[in-house]
Amino acid sequence: MVEKREWRWVALVALGVMAAISLPYLAAWAAAPPASRFTGLLYNPLDGHTYIAKMRLGAAGSWLFRLTYTPETHHGAPVYLFYLFLGHLARWTGLPLLAVYHGTRLAGGAAFLAALYCLVALVTDRIFWRRRFFLLGLLASGLGWLAVLFGHQTPDLWVAEAFPFVALLTNAHFPVALALMAGAACWGLAAQTSHRAGAALALAAVALGAIQPFGLLPLFGGLAGSLILSWLRQRRFPWRGVAWSGAAALLALPYPLYTLWALQSDPVLAAWNAQNVTPSPPWWDWLLALGLLAPLALVGAVAAARRREPIDGLLLGWLLTTAVGLALPLDLARRLSIGLGLVVGPLAGWGWLSIVRACPRLAPVPLAAALLTPLFLLALGAGAALGGQPLLYLSDGEWQALSWLRDHVEADAVVLCAPETGLFVPAWAGQRVVYGHPFETVHADERRAQVERFWAGERDAAALDRLGVTHVFYGPRERALGAPPDGSLLFATEDTAIYRR
Repeated sequence: MVEKREWRWVALVALGVMAAISLPYLAAWAAAPPASRFTGLLYNPLDGHTYIAKMRLGAAGSWLFRLTYTPETHHGAPVYLFYLFLGHLARWTGLPLLAVYHGTRLAGGAAFLAALYCLVALVTDRIFWRRRFFLLGLLASGLGWLAVLFGHQTPDLWVAEAFPFVALLTNAHFPVALALMAGAACWGLAAQTSHRAGAALALAAVALGAIQPFGLLPLFGGLAGSLILSWLRQRRFPWRGVAWSGAAALLALPYPLYTLWALQSDPVLAAWNAQNVTPSPPWWDWLLALGLLAPLALVGAVAAARRREPIDGLLLGWLLTTAVGLALPLDLARRLSIGLGLVVGPLAGWGWLSIVRACPRLAPVPLAAALLTPLFLLALGAGAALGGQPLLYLSDGEWQALSWLRDHVEADAVVLCAPETGLFVPAWAGQRVVYGHPFETVHADERRAQVERFWAGERDAAALDRLGVTHVFYGPRERALGAPPDGSLLFATEDTAIYRR
């Protein structure tokens, strides 16, 4: 049972965390160079713009996801429903896409913090240690801040699905998915004695399957571990828990399976999916990313195995499922790391508790060590903004041109522009581009080469016709690559023009 004073503490921490993760974004807005504007996407803007592009499809009234970063025409499919829904939400409320995106990111982050505290409250009944386990789960990270000084990026700096603090900084769907995973884990444990908790587990699992289906594997691996441990401990088969977990899994699976079928059935989406490869980093990178938490979690895992409470089985089953998934030679193995920090934190907390009993002077060390990478990430975001990183800002002329495109050019048009500009057009205007993203552009290497040849002077009209190019965007990024194109001038600002082919 979580007391009211505990929730007050969690609320204060959540407010502090939301303020902290907002500071780099505020710095980026304040540091916008003269005659330019911040895009609103600071961490991983390469993928962030694709999320806004998906939201734009929803804002236009569509429930079908189509690749707008590629010139190929295709019907699309009802996948990526989370961002399509956020686009519809923006249309229904009249709010800007960015406001809905960041509002969801912050709300999802707050929900995750509440769910995480509920989870660690099951690990120990001592409020003092609940708070420390909670902070370890939130900050879970290791030596990324040190490795980057030697030119190496460890997962705690960029694998947002695995490390909660990175997730809160980076996008809208990972905080929501982590909240669902932590909440479903709590409901799954309670489902052994409560039908209401079982129903909540099923609903959370269905939502998780629609938002981040990879999260189902560690979640149900953890619930299986809990049920097995309960069976061994009580010498009685946990029928109710098995029934609810099984029902939740069966209800959650159809949509991910449909998504897989839909992506393979559409040739364009299948070609995109084939190049969307995210293998796991090597095991030594994961150890560096966890840092001091890795040996502490090992000690905690031994303690959990000896204690054999249902929560111990859940943490051990979750961790084992994740470890096996990361070790498999799968193209999407990295996705199976989702929620890793969520369970490493409480397990490391058990290890931390064991060490504190032996040497109280070391009590502050684990939390201080886990805090370094999050602080580094906050500074890194602010530094990128102050340094004027080009993917973070658009000139006023580029923004006006994108707004004109959005209001005056049909969404199925194909725009030719510089590779960097290709990232912005689908998100802020809605048209397709020849090249804009290394994964979401089909045949990305070939398309980028075609764009670069165009701006280098090899302007093959027949090749552009085959790609369906109707408009050419010519702004500061294009001017740095080549001369202006031929065609009818449709729109012009001081530094940007749009031509009709």
